[in-house]
This record gives sequence, C-alpha cells and structure tokens, in this order.
Amino acid sequence: MTKQNLETHYRTSFIPRAHRIGRITLLIAMAVCLLPALYLSFVLGAWPGAGVILTGFLAVLAFVGIIWIVEPISYFPVLGVCGTYMSFLSGNIGNMRMPVVISCQQAVEAETGSRKAEVAAVLGIAVSVLVNLVFLVALVVIGRALIDAMPAPMALAVKEYTLPALYGAVLVMFMNSATRRNALTGILCGLAIFLSPIPGVLGTAVAGILAILVCFATNRRPARPAGSGQSA
Repeated sequence: MTKQNLETHYRTSFIPRAHRIGRITLLIAMAVCLLPALYLSFVLGAWPGAGVILTGFLAVLAFVGIIWIVEPISYFPVLGVCGTYMSFLSGNIGNMRMPVVISCQQAVEAETGSRKAEVAAVLGIAVSVLVNLVFLVALVVIGRALIDAMPAPMALAVKEYTLPALYGAVLVMFMNSATRRNALTGILCGLAIFLSPIPGVLGTAVAGILAILVCFATNRRPARPAGSGQSA
C-alpha cells in the first residue's frame, strides 16, 4: 500500500471508525458509572436531594473544573484521536498514559503528531492498561488477604489512617510543585473555611474557589507601561 493510499485509508476509514467506537465506549462507561448511583437513589430510596448533588458538583468543579478543558486540548497533539479516547476512558493520563506514550514514541523515533506517533501511542496505552489491570487486581487480592490476616486493632488502624496518608502524600506533592506563596495561600484558605461555620461539602467548594482567587490576586503583575521594553 502506497503512502497516498495509507493517508486516504487513515482519513476515510480509520478516523471515522475511531470516533464512532470511542464515542460509544465512552457513553457506555458513563452509563455504567451512573448505574450504582441511580440504583441507590431511585430503587433503594437513597436520593440525597438536588441541593446536596449540586453542592458536591461545585466542590469538584472548584478543584478540577479547569482540567476538563485544559487536559483534552494539551494532551491531544501527543495522544492522537485513538489515544485520547483510550486515555480518557482508562484515566490516570498525566501520571501513567502520557509517560508511556512519550517513551514509546521516542523508542520508535516518531515525530509528535505523525501517524507513526499515533500508532505508537495506541499500542503503548493498550499495554499500559493491561499491565495496570494485572497489578491492580493482584494488589487488591494481596491487600485483602493481608488485612484479613491482621489482628482486628491493626486492621482498624490501617483503614482509619489510609485516607489521611493519601491526602498527606497529595499535599506534599502540591507543596513541592507550587510556589511557597501559593501553597501557603491554599492551606490558609482551607483552614479558614474548615474552622468556619460553613457546612463541610460547601466549605470545600468555597475553599477551592477562594484559594484560586487569592492566588490569582497575589500573583498578578502590574502592567508594564507602553514602550518600557524599548531602549531609548
């Protein structure tokens, strides 16, 4: 098959099929993710109310809302069409999928955005998902067995301190990646809201929005006068 035929096949057959399969699988994944919540709400009668759902949505929006826009735009040139669908279906893009894709593309010396790079991305993501699933299942089985073998007080301590330990690790990563002023601002805003009478879930949303606004205000630089960068 000539290069021209490959390009024609890519545009007329491969890409339309990738969009069709990608959209269908993402819609199925969204429906499957919603099924437990819908079952609990409408079958078992555990509907929390629209107000609680809206508050939780605002809390999530305050922290990761911008990522919903930034990630697809910034990752697409490297992942390509198929890689984007596969990555957003499997998740863990920045920590796992992108490093794997970049390593695969460098190994085959593929230029970013080329057809060769997209094929390398698809193969790399597929292998990373399989490896991730194998190790995840193994760790879950081993972890469950270890917890069952522990004495009851030790198992209870592990369960109680796991979530704080995870949040502590995330906080350390945030402190290392953010400037000292931004990190301190976020922590102080969170403490202020935590110690205030604002309800818990709503307080999380308020703390996130307040930290973003304060960091933006403290990092603004005054506009340079016109012509200041030109030598006299």
